[in-house]
This record gives sequence, structure tokens and C-alpha cells, in this order.
Amino acid sequence: MNFEDTISYNRYINEAPDNQVWRPMHSSAELSEFQQLIDAVEISFESNSKKEKGDALESLMTFVYDRFESAVVRPNVIQGDNQIDHLIEFVDATTPAFIHNYIGLRIIGESKNHKKSIDVREVADLAELLRSKRAKLGVFSSAKSFSKGKQNNYWQFAEGKRRKLALARNEFVIGFTLDEIKTLTTKNFYTLLRQKYFNLIDEINDDYTDYLDDSISSSYPRRLLSGIEQLRKNGILTEDQSQDAQRRLTEKYGIEE
Repeated sequence: MNFEDTISYNRYINEAPDNQVWRPMHSSAELSEFQQLIDAVEISFESNSKKEKGDALESLMTFVYDRFESAVVRPNVIQGDNQIDHLIEFVDATTPAFIHNYIGLRIIGESKNHKKSIDVREVADLAELLRSKRAKLGVFSSAKSFSKGKQNNYWQFAEGKRRKLALARNEFVIGFTLDEIKTLTTKNFYTLLRQKYFNLIDEINDDYTDYLDDSISSSYPRRLLSGIEQLRKNGILTEDQSQDAQRRLTEKYGIEE
């Protein structure tokens, strides 16, 4: 490898565009296949067959995970008495810095084929799979997100469990709903994964933004956005500074529709 190749390689692992880490869907054939998989999942949710539901969602997520450029995706991995829906292992030498520095080279994906929210037991079970595989990141795919306490209390039930895991064991659990997966026709899965990761770790380490928004159910990025807007109104941030802060906030965390 010559000097120019080294510079190119270092630039890739540190600054690779997200579209080079996870391949977007461009061709009509890819978009058509993706839509067919989405349709199959939605149809299966009306079925009484757990196998049909599971197979449909796992097939969709295999399609999604297979679009990582530098990863080997293994579906239906048997771990003792348990089955791992997807084991995603990144190739060490060609993996971008974010994966190396934050989430490690191994992700466990679990697909939940029911219409209810992810519950605390399911988060605990995924945490055990992370421990057994020495992985740091688990990803749920499901119809709905994590269960929360009354008034959307984020420290109870499944939502609280995943926060406590992050604090106590440095293990991280994030989730993608089917509605979020549908957006992958225009959004990048790696971008969303990174945003969800930073959203989780930054929020649980933040003791200051609970009251930036009147609604306890407001998401962490929106509470921060409210804070930026208030600082602009108070004359502490200029208009340009406010817009730059909003842009950087959106890049790091994403802003839900």
C-alpha cells in the first residue's frame, strides 16, 4: 500500500459518507423488492401464524442488514437454547471509526412480530444475548417502540430497562419501528442507527434539559431544539448561531416528523 492509498484508507474509516457504509436503495428493482418485503410484514401481522409473522419480519431485516458494505450478516444463529434472529459482524480492517469506537464489531438484531410495544422481558433477554456474544449493541425491529411508564416515564418498563443497561453495563439497546424502516427509501439506516445511539447515551447523561419543554413526552432532540430557540429569543444566540446549532443537532440526533 503506497502513501496515497493510506491517506485514502484513513479518510474512509474516519470520514466515510454514510452511503458508503450502508448502501441506499436507488434502482427500481431494489425499491420494488423492499416494498414487497414491507407489504409481506404488514399482511403477516393480520395472520394467526407466529412463524409467518416472524419469517416476514426477519426477511425484511435481512434485506436491511445486508446493505452494510463491510459486514457479514448471519440470520437464525442458534445460541444454546436461544435463537438470535440476526448476528451482524463487521470486518475489522474496513469499519468506520464510529463502529470501532462506540458500538464494537458485533450487533445483535432481534425482530418482534407482535403488535404490542417491546416489553421489559424482551429487553432483558436481548441483554443476555449481548452478554453471551460479547456484543455492545442490540437492535429491535418491531411494530411499536419500547413500553414506557405512566405519562411516558422514560425510567420505567422497557424504556427504563434499556437506559439502566446502558448505565450499568455499557450495553445499548435501540429499536426501529416498521414505520421507521419504511423511511429507508429516502433515509440511511446507518445514519439513523448512529443518531439513535447518541440520542440514548447523551440523554441519560444529561441532567439539565428535563424542563426545556412543557411536555414530558417530548423527545430529547426536541427538548434541545426548544432550548436553542429560547436562547435565540433571549438574545444569547444570533440567528446564524441558532440555525447552525439546529443543523448540527439534527445531524447528530435526527428530528422525528
